[in-house]
Amino acid sequence: MNFLSDYWFSFPSSTIVLGGALALLLVLIFLRQPGSLPLASNESGKLMISRRALHRMVEACCEQVRGVASANASIRIRGDRFNTSLRLKIRPEAKLDAIQGYLTQEITTIYRENLGLTSEIGPIEIKVVGVIPAEPGF
Repeated sequence: MNFLSDYWFSFPSSTIVLGGALALLLVLIFLRQPGSLPLASNESGKLMISRRALHRMVEACCEQVRGVASANASIRIRGDRFNTSLRLKIRPEAKLDAIQGYLTQEITTIYRENLGLTSEIGPIEIKVVGVIPAEPGF
């Protein structure tokens, strides 16, 4: 034990770096988002949905739209609002303004009707990250 304490105290910069790394790790653990999101709570229990299930629900909605090849959803809770960020890969024939309006409306409907959220819906940001070539036709 004496050797270990002599080693660490003889190099104070390594002790500071190790302590800082440990403090950063603890902060990151406490700030990470939970795996499940609360939807409703009352005296008889709590209703929660897994983060992955919610992502898949929104992604499936996006992928049903003509012109959208694939979607990647990210949903974060900031305060009491559900902020949604979508990353889409589209096809060349996609009409972006129509897709944006339709997806905003459909995702809001999913939140309100399927999940029972009312005022907790935050902004829905849509970002196109790629264009997939059109499927060859005959």
